[in-house]
Amino acid sequence: MLKKNSYLTVAAVVLILVAAAGGYYYFFMKEKLPVIAEPTPFELTNAVNGKTFDSEDGKVKVLTFFYSNCPDICPLTLNDYRKLEKKLRAEELYGTDVELVAVTVDPKVDTPKVLKKYAANFEANPEGWKVLTGDEVVIDRLTRQLNFYYSKAESGLVTHGTQMFILDRDNKVRAISSMAKTPDEPVDLEEVMTSVKQLAKE
Repeated sequence: MLKKNSYLTVAAVVLILVAAAGGYYYFFMKEKLPVIAEPTPFELTNAVNGKTFDSEDGKVKVLTFFYSNCPDICPLTLNDYRKLEKKLRAEELYGTDVELVAVTVDPKVDTPKVLKKYAANFEANPEGWKVLTGDEVVIDRLTRQLNFYYSKAESGLVTHGTQMFILDRDNKVRAISSMAKTPDEPVDLEEVMTSVKQLAKE
């Protein structure tokens, strides 16, 4: 009887291990985020602190495009960045593993001086906020590689896409979310957090 119980115990342990292995595969392998795009590494100026930002810094990035004269979705999205910062701080990821990147699509107007003042409206913390401007050629190349559309009218208004991009530590796009559309349609913070937490563990 004791021998039979021993066999049953071993069988139960084996089943538990198989189930655990299957669970690991399902959650960490099968559900691994795909590589959507591989933009060229870039350097721009971070207007928050005036330093050069190098995209090859080994951190997960939540990247959006904007311009300072945007009347609607850009300020709404950057305001949601503030909420995202709080969530990242709560997970002890802010600045160390994950950073919030906003790249202007109007660099001729959005100089470092202009954007430093603009970023202050959102209490942008240089520890994790990267509000970027610089060479228009570099910005254009990045938007093309990410299939992000924008066009500037003579009035100064810019028509642009609404995608947000989540990049892994190797600068590869692994998920795409959406900018805020209206005050009632904010950035899906939980969706973004799910992606960045998964990528931060890779």
